[in-house]
Amino acid sequence: MYRVMRGKIMKTSKLLSTTVLVSAAALIAAAPASAAKLKLGGYYEQWFGWGQDGNASPLSNFDVKNDAEIYFSFKEKLSNGLTVGGRIEMEAGNGNDGQSANGFDETSVYVSGSFGKLQMGNNDVAAASAGGVSVVGPVGIIKSDAGDWIPASGSLNNSDNDLGMGDAQNVHYSTPKINGLQLSVSYTPDASDGANSDFDDSETSGFKDGVSGLIKYSGAFGGSKITLALGRTTADNGGYDREGTNASLKVVQGAITVTATMAEEDLSATREDKFTGAGLIYKLDKTNSVSAGYGKGKRTNTGGSDREQTVYTFGAERNLGKGVSVSASVFNNETTNQSGTNVDDTGVAAGIKVKF
Repeated sequence: MYRVMRGKIMKTSKLLSTTVLVSAAALIAAAPASAAKLKLGGYYEQWFGWGQDGNASPLSNFDVKNDAEIYFSFKEKLSNGLTVGGRIEMEAGNGNDGQSANGFDETSVYVSGSFGKLQMGNNDVAAASAGGVSVVGPVGIIKSDAGDWIPASGSLNNSDNDLGMGDAQNVHYSTPKINGLQLSVSYTPDASDGANSDFDDSETSGFKDGVSGLIKYSGAFGGSKITLALGRTTADNGGYDREGTNASLKVVQGAITVTATMAEEDLSATREDKFTGAGLIYKLDKTNSVSAGYGKGKRTNTGGSDREQTVYTFGAERNLGKGVSVSASVFNNETTNQSGTNVDDTGVAAGIKVKF
């Protein structure tokens, strides 16, 4: 499967340079008639929660957290049939949710048409679009927010398969969907480049030449909507090549949505991360939903600092209309460290989220 996917990624990579030239020529040929349309959007969420440490030193803790994001999106269809658009995301939290400061997050521009979609800027790698574990409530499974409420030291539940590249500058191309099948590939020249910097192929810090590919299929079978995805990512880390694989499944049948995912990342000669997770959402009616989720992450270090993390979460959500919802989560986090500093934490959080 890997050889087949690698071949598809390499073929798709060859299309990137051609697609860039063709898109640029088409844009030059199209005379601008007016400014692109700009749209403002985002969300604000406010949570109140309590957490307890189940070990010898009990911790009872109430806290208030918030998170907010504002984004500006623009799109314009040109006279030649191409569509040009983009998105600028701004983190607007005050730091209480783990964000260090306000600032811009992902920023990108794209050109789309019958050839597919070409996107450039600060974006996730292709494999990160595979999908993860879906639940309702403030505490999820993927990159779990449990650590906002209980003394959990970092989340091992990660399925984006970006090998640590995050939102570094990259070029991302996706083919048109053909019978539900779509291929995507991204190339990150400098994986440590989260913002604009001089291109330097002799990068000595961080890592470079990140290539990520994704095969995704969506279709309907027997009344169910099914989505399958398989991703693969590699990056040059100097003396060691990082590589990772992730896969996901999503099934929607009436009021039930089931999601499952797995990921493996080989990050160094001494460290390997693995994750598996699943979630179930049940819509009680048009406004109320409940969910259950499970995730288990494992980090293996040859240096003797192995760690395992298991997260369970149960959530409920009520949609109040016009982008406003209230929700709550009850969760448990179990972390086992080779050093013996094990924790078993339980908590609850609830609040409101407004999308605009």
